[in-house]
Amino acid sequence: MQMILTFDCYGTLLDTSSINECISNICYENNVNSQLAINAFFSYEDRLMYSDEIIPYEKLIRKNLQFMDMDLDTGDLFLSNYKAILQTYYDLKPFPEVTSVLEDLKKAGHSLYLMSNSSSQIMQYNLQTLNKDFDDVFTADDTGCYKPQLEFFSFVQRKLNLNNNNHLHIAKGFWRDIVPCAKIGWKKIWINRNRINGLKEYQLYKEFNDLRALPTYLKTIQSIEDKNIQAYHQKPE
Repeated sequence: MQMILTFDCYGTLLDTSSINECISNICYENNVNSQLAINAFFSYEDRLMYSDEIIPYEKLIRKNLQFMDMDLDTGDLFLSNYKAILQTYYDLKPFPEVTSVLEDLKKAGHSLYLMSNSSSQIMQYNLQTLNKDFDDVFTADDTGCYKPQLEFFSFVQRKLNLNNNNHLHIAKGFWRDIVPCAKIGWKKIWINRNRINGLKEYQLYKEFNDLRALPTYLKTIQSIEDKNIQAYHQKPE
């Protein structure tokens, strides 16, 4: 059975460590505590995503840097590096196993979709490095909200007519993806790249440390489904 597979992007498919490195380099050159700056960057990103009015992601990054400068008393240091930090998002690269896994999934006939808190403009660059293997992309520009808000997931569910017989969601983000999947009732696979312990209350989910086992796992699901169908049709009248 071919499946509809929805994927989170950042941290799941694309390695975001270069964003931390970019911020750390700015800090090193200007004698600023890099861990405080990185913490501030992602803390304000979360706060700005869940404010009353959605901000386009590029503007969100810019405002994020303004709050960082305020918090860390760095004048306009981080804001002045806005273009360099934004370019880091454009230049994100996939984890080593990702390209070949996506190719295998496409060859197996699965439909692939991206669900990202990024913007349509940034995703144009990200799709280039992912070899355009996706049937479609859903961003905050489309949904009018950011994950983990359930409306993001409901929007995609309506668009793709998803149900638990034809769909799996694959993501690294526990808070932004696994938790809302549990709330909305989606089947999900947690890509636990950081090897942390997930909260049991949001199970059931399958867990892998990267994407390498995904094609085999889907073949296993197919095999079980085929056996169930065969057994059903062999039932005596």
